[in-house]
Amino acid sequence: MKNSEYHEPVLAHEVINYLGLDVPLKKQAYFIDTTLGTAGHTLEILKAGGNVLGIDADKELLEIAEKRLNIACPTLNDSVQGHFKLVNGNFRDIDKIAKRMEVKEVDGILFDLGVSNIHLKSQTRGFSFESGSAPLDMRIDTKTQGVTAADLLNNLREDQLIDLFESVMIQPVARKLAKEVVFRRKEKPIKETSDFLAIVSRARVDGGKLNPATLPFMALRMAVNSELENLKIALPKALGLLKKEGRLVVISFHSGEDALVKNFFREMRNKNLVKVLTKKPVVPAREETTKNPRARSAKLRCLEKI
Repeated sequence: MKNSEYHEPVLAHEVINYLGLDVPLKKQAYFIDTTLGTAGHTLEILKAGGNVLGIDADKELLEIAEKRLNIACPTLNDSVQGHFKLVNGNFRDIDKIAKRMEVKEVDGILFDLGVSNIHLKSQTRGFSFESGSAPLDMRIDTKTQGVTAADLLNNLREDQLIDLFESVMIQPVARKLAKEVVFRRKEKPIKETSDFLAIVSRARVDGGKLNPATLPFMALRMAVNSELENLKIALPKALGLLKKEGRLVVISFHSGEDALVKNFFREMRNKNLVKVLTKKPVVPAREETTKNPRARSAKLRCLEKI
């Protein structure tokens, strides 16, 4: 796979800084990348001298990441410093995975909640409205997850669909879209991305500066993969794995995720368990968003365990 085909890591320089990797590391500093993807962030951590446990729910991406790291760092795992372990799993099980891999307290943990470019470009899983007539699947882990995006659209009640779309859209728009889904599925089952695109168009969803299909597709993907629920479960577990002065870095891509992270950070700070190092979320510089437009909605927050 060419370098241009790897997922571009968002806020890579900022991640390194907030994880404390911009200063000389103490021996055997260990980090967990809970959303490995194609290992963009992990590669930067390894270059800075850190050791990494990388986790990803998508076995296909895990294989790509392993090949990339072996090519970029062919002798890395033969050295005492700077080794990596890669695991197929969901970050909601970060505590169990760390125990199984004999990783105890760590110096830093990263969550990059954005979907991979490889997923968005997939012609078989329907993550993106740009994927034409792809099956409306959207499962990150096709082996253990049973329910697809098409299943949700064809079987949820109207009120459940409203709740689904409200995760990222205002209520009036969510209601209008849910009503259109229920009406159109009576005519024929919703099976492909093109079917859902037609529904979004008929509902006249206003996307503002975004493509009108952006938020509906995002809401559906989040529901299929239980993204907010998994994040809510994983954050306290991640905090429990940090050493004193260990850092938790989270990059979110929409208001629902960011609000969940912000509230968790505030709650932990109020309990005097952490220091919040980002008074406001860190966002990409214009240079990065010009190079990678998908980075424009990224927000980074960081805390340090007391």
